[in-house]
Amino acid sequence: MRLHLLTHGTGKNGLKLFCCEIFFFSVLQLFLAAWGQCSDLSMLSLDELLDLEVVSVAKVPGKVMKTPAAITVITGEDLRRNGVRSIPEALRMVPGLHVYQIDANKWAVSARGFASRFANKMLVMIDGRIVYSTLFSGVFWDVQDLMMEDIDRIEVVRGPGGTLWGANAVNGVINIITKDSADTQGGLVSLRAQTGPDGEVSARYGGWLNDKTSYRVYGKFFDRESFENSIGDDASDQWHQGRGGFRMDMNVSATNKLTLQGDIYDGKSGESVKYVKPTPPFLTRASVDAPVAGGNVLGRWNRIFSKRSEITLQAYYDHSERDEFFVDETLDTVDIDFQHRLDVVDSLEVLYGLGYRYTRSDTDGKETIPGIYSYAMNPRIGTNNLFSGFLQGRLRFAGDKGELTLGTKMEHNDYTGFEWQPSARALWSINTNHSLWAAISRSVRTPSRLERDADINVGSMAPPQHGLMTFIRLQGNDNLGSETVYSYETGYRGKMSDTVFMDVSLYYNKYNDLIAGIPRGNIFPEVSGGWARLVLPVQVEEARDAETYGAEISCNWNPVDWWRLTGGYTWFHFNTLDIGNSLEARQGFNEDENAHHLFSLVSYMDLPHNFEVNTSLYVVSALDGLDIRGHARLDLNCSYHPTEKLTIAAGVKNLFDDSHQEFDNTMDGIQASEIPRALYTQLTMSF
Repeated sequence: MRLHLLTHGTGKNGLKLFCCEIFFFSVLQLFLAAWGQCSDLSMLSLDELLDLEVVSVAKVPGKVMKTPAAITVITGEDLRRNGVRSIPEALRMVPGLHVYQIDANKWAVSARGFASRFANKMLVMIDGRIVYSTLFSGVFWDVQDLMMEDIDRIEVVRGPGGTLWGANAVNGVINIITKDSADTQGGLVSLRAQTGPDGEVSARYGGWLNDKTSYRVYGKFFDRESFENSIGDDASDQWHQGRGGFRMDMNVSATNKLTLQGDIYDGKSGESVKYVKPTPPFLTRASVDAPVAGGNVLGRWNRIFSKRSEITLQAYYDHSERDEFFVDETLDTVDIDFQHRLDVVDSLEVLYGLGYRYTRSDTDGKETIPGIYSYAMNPRIGTNNLFSGFLQGRLRFAGDKGELTLGTKMEHNDYTGFEWQPSARALWSINTNHSLWAAISRSVRTPSRLERDADINVGSMAPPQHGLMTFIRLQGNDNLGSETVYSYETGYRGKMSDTVFMDVSLYYNKYNDLIAGIPRGNIFPEVSGGWARLVLPVQVEEARDAETYGAEISCNWNPVDWWRLTGGYTWFHFNTLDIGNSLEARQGFNEDENAHHLFSLVSYMDLPHNFEVNTSLYVVSALDGLDIRGHARLDLNCSYHPTEKLTIAAGVKNLFDDSHQEFDNTMDGIQASEIPRALYTQLTMSF
């Protein structure tokens, strides 16, 4: 994507100068002309936060206080006040989530441990479209982007969600929900300049096609410079991306609603990669500007038959392309989902559904040295058909004080055959201000294509033997079964006073058959491409058992109506119960590769003359197993609203440190960067 800017030329520098000049010129004009004008902006009250509807736990709307699961809602107001410009940035404020930035465009995000670039136990959705990668089992966060102003809320469920959402919703579900197009009418333009120097511009426009059909279109482009690595060199992780999309919502009648939406993106995600080769210096670094592109289209029909019965039918198609250092992939996904809610009697609600998903992954492995170092999938093309059905019943009793939810999901996939994921959840409302809940669940994580079809030289052993390097070759296993997890949770929610709300969750998870690598056979010699080397074969197998347990505490306090504080604390512990003969496992699979303590404190203040001061403090304990020290991060955002349609903001990210490292080099060779301090300014105009 190329942006032509008058007087500034084209490309990255032009965009940065354009954003900076527009912002500072606007600041000068507005402060001179608009001081003292009033707007009607105010933060959500505590009662309004507790009255928010959530759908990620039961697949039907419910209130936070009546939800038998550990759930946190990030509102659109939270996103604006914190000045976040990416989804992972926003997730830092959720207790129980482990969020680490790896480089300028990659993150490790997971709930309740197992954090890595490809955290394989967290299901992520955008408006019901699953963005979990079947190649690596995880999420490519660099392409999960939206115009932040279009996000209504992000619902984060900590704990299993497989009964409704299926395999891989093991440790949690992140459900990103965008606004109805009827709520985004008119125009909006946002310009942002940030030290780096970085620049971003986004715009949207919404209108009505007729009295029943609303729409919006949007476009976004950003250019972010590379960070530095631990020795001060350029990390080559620059990030450039452009995207656009639309959404239409049609109220066909009072009981029929149609939604059609889609997105398209194109860009490059830079990365610095280290790989092994058979000649000195054996370990070599390469810098890659990896192209990424894709698009999706989604349709949804909701029909309300009565207060007791409604159906939802959703279908989407998703296409993505990545060209990374070791492997290229083109992934196509078609998904169809149907569900029916039926109130059998006043106290019993039944929800059932059927689904089908088809995925086709076309990979092209690369030989970084001809005939020597390959990263290949065998077969090159992999397909998977997933058929699913679920049934859930929710029974209310004792005058609606008690609630019992029982359900299970049945799936059949081409990899592991039939899977079942039952759960039981109970909630007891002590009164309108206090409730207790508990849950028992069984979840599964199905193998990825890499674990089934890989033929990869993942590393080398030093020193050379008999003058030859020994390569560790990871070999896939198409007979793998699924990882299984048994989860036990309990929690309490209480409104302690008109100004204080507490939320406490306790959990214990038992993991069986975690997939890892087992050395199989003896080291053998191999010659190709004119080079000789030794090879140690490592077979992917179900090799490890583990347990995790911990506590998550959050508190909301409104000391006065213009100030809100939200605090969170997480205590986490990981035990490896049995590693057998396993040699290789993902990052986060060992006791000291996860932070044992996480703390956050977010403050929102509304000041006179339409000013806001918003601060966020995040404290993370050390990842000793990865040699990553603990760190504290303070973000500050100050906003001024001279009118209802204009916001001027300035802030700083990572105020405490000029830079720090949050995560280690990844197992696929990506070199971690130092996360720098950043200053930014932003202008948002609506019309």
